[in-house]
Amino acid sequence: MAICFPMSAQAAETFRAFKSSEGQAIQARFEGLEGNIVTLRREDGKVFELPKDRLSEEDQAYVIDAAEREGDDVRKLNEAAGHEFFTGNSLSERAAEDLAKGLLLRPESQSKHGRSWRLYAAYAKDYLLFGAMPYSVALYSDEDGMVTEISAVYANKGDFGSTAGFARDHFKSGDVPPPSSLAEAMSRDEETVSKSLTAVLGDATTQRFGEGDTRRTISRWDWNGHSLLLSNEDGEYVSLSVVPSEVADGGGRSARMRDSDIKERLIAGVIREDNGDVRISEIPMVDQGPKGYCVPATFERAMRTMGIEADMYLLAMVGQSKAGGGTSVERLMENVRSQVYRKGRRTKEDEIKELRIREVKRYIDEGIPVMWTMSSMDAYNDIADKNTKLRAEVEDWDAYAVEIVEESGKVASAPKPDSNRHVCMIIGYNEKTNELAVSDSWGARFELRWVPVPVANWASQGKLFMILP
Repeated sequence: MAICFPMSAQAAETFRAFKSSEGQAIQARFEGLEGNIVTLRREDGKVFELPKDRLSEEDQAYVIDAAEREGDDVRKLNEAAGHEFFTGNSLSERAAEDLAKGLLLRPESQSKHGRSWRLYAAYAKDYLLFGAMPYSVALYSDEDGMVTEISAVYANKGDFGSTAGFARDHFKSGDVPPPSSLAEAMSRDEETVSKSLTAVLGDATTQRFGEGDTRRTISRWDWNGHSLLLSNEDGEYVSLSVVPSEVADGGGRSARMRDSDIKERLIAGVIREDNGDVRISEIPMVDQGPKGYCVPATFERAMRTMGIEADMYLLAMVGQSKAGGGTSVERLMENVRSQVYRKGRRTKEDEIKELRIREVKRYIDEGIPVMWTMSSMDAYNDIADKNTKLRAEVEDWDAYAVEIVEESGKVASAPKPDSNRHVCMIIGYNEKTNELAVSDSWGARFELRWVPVPVANWASQGKLFMILP
């Protein structure tokens, strides 16, 4: 199969007079060569294709040389990346699943509205990207499965030096590195990635990128419809994002989704089962990994559900997360409120004395996930795991509802906990069995678990947070 090699962004700016084999001239820009077919773009933006032998001999030689040079750029970039990262196609024309395989990423989330893949590279052998080890590499696609963004985060205050475990094991440990060593690692990673890109693409330009409190100064390299954006936020993180060039040109400002569209999408995501289960099905997963980023990760999930682009590392920065983790939900909510408002959404906070189904039902019925402060204790997680597994085999739901009461009562009668502070989502309920469906930002295994209301109320810290349409 022939591969199309469009011109790089720098070279593609040149328009020239192409001549046909009959001597007719047209002012155009070379866009690509696939097999024997040449793609040209006129100055008015119109794109057309023609057989290579319809061009003059001089222009045939020009397009062959241009395609070869572009192929050489692809090879050099992939060598710099250390992975099969680039092809001749632009970012928006890439199948995300193929790119995920080339970058060795694992599936993280799938919904009707897009997919994501992620790798925590510190747990993969000798994984480097542009010469440095990224702690997290994430890839996002649109609903058609095409790439929208790649995000690599290098040395950062959440992951660096942390010995915390994944998922519920996070609460068992979690050393924090000294600030000086983090600063050194950030400086080294930024320099390494910058040198790798500059060696192939030349010097970077600088610009401002992002919205609201996430707006920052980045170094930018452009190639073939891609923009590679390198950021170093002092004491926070070093990151490399790859986005379509039009996104970079727009400063990273994302489009606002219409209220009617988001409300329709939310309602369509509510599933009602014959056994009485009511739950939200189209919430993207974000795996917080081995760090205490449950608040930023959960907020990212809630914001993406509402059609707002978000990133847990940026949210950790604006939420003033501590090294290794630990974020005030109230502070983060306050700091993202303006960003949420600009997208036509609003925020809400509820303080409750007792967690009951009626406290969350009105939100779930509208497809709105509820962020919930609680204590993620072993007793709570053991019941959540056990009951979720048991539910897959239930034939008599009335009997099941009776069966879970005794064990729930034992846990709920214990002294109320005040450790292992955590934020997760309530995404469903069952009034017949008196259970809540919960979702933790710990990966696919924890995307949906069922907890009896008495146990959830025992673990509850009494606060609910919502982003509303």
